[in-house]
Amino acid sequence: MGGAAGSGGSAGSGGSAGSAGSAGTSNNGCPIKLEGWATVNADNVNGTTGGGNVAATTVTTFAELKAAAQDSKPRVIIVKGTIKTTDGGGGAMAIAANKTIYGADKNAKIYGGVTMNNVSNVILRNLNIQGTWPDSGPDDTVASHGSHHIWYDHLNIWDSTDGSLDITNASNYQTVSWTKFWYSSKDHGHRLASLNGSGGGDHPEDSRKNKITYHHNWWSTNVNERMPRVMYGKGHSYNNYFNSPGNQYCIGVGSFGSVLIENNYFKDVKSPHTFMYLWHMYIAASGNVYDNTTGEKNTGLGGTRDTNDPALNAGVEEAAAFTPPYAYSLDKAADIPALVQKCAGPQ
Repeated sequence: MGGAAGSGGSAGSGGSAGSAGSAGTSNNGCPIKLEGWATVNADNVNGTTGGGNVAATTVTTFAELKAAAQDSKPRVIIVKGTIKTTDGGGGAMAIAANKTIYGADKNAKIYGGVTMNNVSNVILRNLNIQGTWPDSGPDDTVASHGSHHIWYDHLNIWDSTDGSLDITNASNYQTVSWTKFWYSSKDHGHRLASLNGSGGGDHPEDSRKNKITYHHNWWSTNVNERMPRVMYGKGHSYNNYFNSPGNQYCIGVGSFGSVLIENNYFKDVKSPHTFMYLWHMYIAASGNVYDNTTGEKNTGLGGTRDTNDPALNAGVEEAAAFTPPYAYSLDKAADIPALVQKCAGPQ
């Protein structure tokens, strides 16, 4: 639905992990190409370009990263080594609009957390981002609040205190690609990877927002749920690898959300895609492989409740099938485990 079958998901060659949106490949031949909702021209932003082609700034300390990430200029910022946002007092570091932040190599790391608050046009790429669990620190390792046109690409995110990558508070037009999510221990009781929207039918600010694409991500060791959980928005999940044995569920959909689930590979997991809460919701699924899975594989229209809240202005008409308004390429589901395990995360 909406996508042209093909291989790779990338065109051209010679790209680098830091290129700001052009198609290409990394040094080991892994695709670098922006697809999905972050490509859509909307809200006075034409696609997602981050800092564009401005000269890059290399940073090695928290003070340098914060200064470059929070000024008013378009920036391309190269992170070298390990930078701790906890050096700034323990919270997440805010990122301003029109920024590209990427790792100099596959070992570059941010420890702590980053957040986008009411901004647009940001790219995060080729980074290890480690949460602070079991120590205190930001609740969410990566978070978007009221922000749009964000691209998260080739990241490795783990040990978040709460959410690994939460996209909430009327965020919109975002793509999450080639990212690995995991936790180091099942002793962590809050292993919730990625939330799109909040609550059950009581967040009118999210109505007709939360348009998010997830493709070629690796939901890995000890992730328990929210891969992602989608509320209100139009979600698109394709060519992802779900391999987190012992989980509660993978993709959860509720509260007038609609999700298109294509050519994913689910292995040794429970409830690949499931309805949540009582409000109307919709799931379309095709081309997926279910390898030793149990539990729910809900599709079609779910839920029994609409809303009379005029502020929400959403209901069963939003919980319906949709065709993505962008071009994308689908890999064969059978090829996904090898491809994603090779190419997800920093390169």
